[in-house]
Amino acid sequence: MQVIFYNVSSSLINNFEKMPFAEAVKISQEVEQICRDENKTMTGDFQVIGEDKKVFYRGVFNFGSYDYPNIYHKIKDMVKHIKVDKKDQADKIYLLEQLELLTPDEYKQAEMVDKTLINLDKTRVSKLKSWQRKTAYAAGGVSLAGFLMTGFLFFTQQTSYEKALDDGRSQLKESAVLAETYGEALLGNDAKMVKALESSDKLTEQQQQILVDKYVSENKFERAVALLDGDYVKAESLILTSNLPTKEKVAKIKAFHEVYPTNEARYDLAYLQGDYELMLNLKNITMSVKRSEMKTHALLKLGRVDEAKVELNNNSNEELNEKIVQYEIINAEIKTLKDKHELLVREEKESEAEKLEEEIKTKQEQIKKL
Repeated sequence: MQVIFYNVSSSLINNFEKMPFAEAVKISQEVEQICRDENKTMTGDFQVIGEDKKVFYRGVFNFGSYDYPNIYHKIKDMVKHIKVDKKDQADKIYLLEQLELLTPDEYKQAEMVDKTLINLDKTRVSKLKSWQRKTAYAAGGVSLAGFLMTGFLFFTQQTSYEKALDDGRSQLKESAVLAETYGEALLGNDAKMVKALESSDKLTEQQQQILVDKYVSENKFERAVALLDGDYVKAESLILTSNLPTKEKVAKIKAFHEVYPTNEARYDLAYLQGDYELMLNLKNITMSVKRSEMKTHALLKLGRVDEAKVELNNNSNEELNEKIVQYEIINAEIKTLKDKHELLVREEKESEAEKLEEEIKTKQEQIKKL
């Protein structure tokens, strides 16, 4: 297994560069310790990938937060609480097994850190009696459990839900009533949760994301747009970046486009439906990293490799970079094979020429799959 970090502002970590899992654990612990020593925090995204570029885990690490000493503890803590379908259970077990196998023992040591004592102002130490403190901590624990539950409930849908989970660890003032609401949502009753969020005076970014996703899933587009202060382009973009299957995503964007027609929706639909010429001819598009990635891929599919390389600078997608490299290699091989084929035809070596024709077709099919 390998790890790819991105959006990390540390000289010790090369963004979008694959590294062995053990090395990633080591580096994450080093950067975490540096951030602790310097009393600063920073957020970084990372993915754990296996063979055939299969993503086994996608998450966020908050360096300097004291949440975890390294990504091994982060992943292990998160994954063991995530409920998955039976068809995905094998992947979950495999990931947990690989965590233990690939992580050096020295990085598995659990740490006990009382975050309330970090940078503690000694003049503000509680004078409560022991039993009073225990009661207060217990109430806080119930609140924390509620936030953990909402994180687990939506974890597999969006990376932002994991951020909500991490944010929830420090929000111990959340009421026990809301904690119970999230608990019911975990069991499938999310109506109460939606009502609670709707009645809140101020939503966190992650709570807003949860509510927007809920509205979109029920085709309540007007509510989603209203929640985003009328930004219907942002609302449609959230559909684009969701983890819906392509067919469902196309249907959802089409339905949204009927209510809020935009060039962005036309652009996204053209890409999802493989109409790359139409997509690239559309003007005045609000670009994002996701749409830049789509444009890079579309240019590659049309054989416009030089343009794809230029656009890649706007998204730095490692997978697309590899596709471009593979495209150029295979395309060079096809050119060489065609030259040999022409020579064999001139020499009337029909049998050898036919074999080359089949090889050329195989290479061309490989390019189509990129």
